[in-house]
Amino acid sequence: MVHRVFSLKYRPQDFDDLTGQGHVLSSLKGAIKSGRIGHAFIFAGPRGVGKTTTARILAKSLNCSEGSTIHPCQKCQSCKEITLSRSIDVIEIDGASNRGIDEIRGLREGVKYSPLRGRYKIYIIDEVHSLTPDAFNALLKTLEEPPSKVIFIFATTNPMKVPSTILSRCQRFVFKRLSLKEISTRLKSIADLENIKITQNALHYLAVRADGSIRDGESILDQLSSFVESEITENDVFKLIGFMGSSFYFEILEQVIKGDLKQVILLLNKGIEDGADPVEIYRGFTSYLRAVFLVKTGLPDEYVELSGDEIASLQNIELEREKLTAMLEICLRFEEMVRRSINVRVVIELLFSKLVFNLSRSSESPRKMNNDKDTANPNGKANLKDKLSNRLQNFSPKLAGIIHDVEIERSDKNIIISAKNDFSKRQLEGNRKVLESVLKNILNGDFTLTLNMTERKQEKNHLAETIKDLFDSEEIK
Repeated sequence: MVHRVFSLKYRPQDFDDLTGQGHVLSSLKGAIKSGRIGHAFIFAGPRGVGKTTTARILAKSLNCSEGSTIHPCQKCQSCKEITLSRSIDVIEIDGASNRGIDEIRGLREGVKYSPLRGRYKIYIIDEVHSLTPDAFNALLKTLEEPPSKVIFIFATTNPMKVPSTILSRCQRFVFKRLSLKEISTRLKSIADLENIKITQNALHYLAVRADGSIRDGESILDQLSSFVESEITENDVFKLIGFMGSSFYFEILEQVIKGDLKQVILLLNKGIEDGADPVEIYRGFTSYLRAVFLVKTGLPDEYVELSGDEIASLQNIELEREKLTAMLEICLRFEEMVRRSINVRVVIELLFSKLVFNLSRSSESPRKMNNDKDTANPNGKANLKDKLSNRLQNFSPKLAGIIHDVEIERSDKNIIISAKNDFSKRQLEGNRKVLESVLKNILNGDFTLTLNMTERKQEKNHLAETIKDLFDSEEIK
């Protein structure tokens, strides 16, 4: 017997079988019951959350031989054909590979003909945002005034790329990412049906790795069922997909806080040698920092999406929210480098080096910072400017360069920064909050920040003065 992957074998065939998306389902059911069916729908949301599946179920509900119903019979010829993707009245089009104007012209010709068996001719266009501008323009007129028995259902992961002229003619439904609980519950039911033994921790990490996509979770569970003969544990999940548990990130974060860069690098390399993808380590650590930040902020546990024991360990981490914010900013600035680099391992090591150095620098004692006077300048002006410029290097090298060319005056709790030109003044005003935050960290106290322009001294025009003197002299007269 041919093996069917779980995502197809357990694909929902009724609205009640769908996981999550209750807000979408209630609206669609209400429209079917009342008979107020729109002529165009757009289903937008992340991958693997049920957009195309919902489109098929809607098509079944409308074309079921028992009449429009929220519970298609699954037995009539129309329902069976839609399940097998063979219905001549339900046409599924992949927008990514059929994106040109010629394909849409063929669609425009097809809508002229009435449905052969069902009540409606339904076009399901997946990844509709991939259509070319000319294809969208060709579709626009048909979408504006479609035949009464034609319904369009568009699915997209990127609604921002769909022209507003198309969006305005569709009923829009936004599909959400599924929660860890929803995904793990769904995977547990599939595991029970398949007689697969799996621990609760393994289900949890499977749901975490699925990242809101039920299809991704089903695919990984299918792969694990072939990989593991006995009970599936979290270690099996880690080995198969190169995923690291929260204990790994907890240990790395501890070493970062201690400033032990050598131990951090050793842990990173051990994780990579154990099969973890460097990109996965980057994603996992960034998500872990976010979880620490949410816990420190006091949000309810369901927003953190971790187990109770893991959340308890996060609460014991001694790290202020300001430092967590700075660390998250550094991680996000490395995202493009991680995504594009051909040597991600070096980029990850550079990232953690940056985190260790930045955290060590920000952990200097306030007394040391206040007593660190520039002997060449008793009032500490140059020293404050250097510190401010150095701190800003991590945020914006351009802003740090501007600080080098300004004048900084400090008097008690007043800080006056004077720019030399309009451009520098605008840049300083636009980054006032950043300047105040960095200065507060340096001075460890309250102050008032004033931004202004230096007085421009009018330079003497020597050429004009010379000509004037010549004409006014006795010899010229």
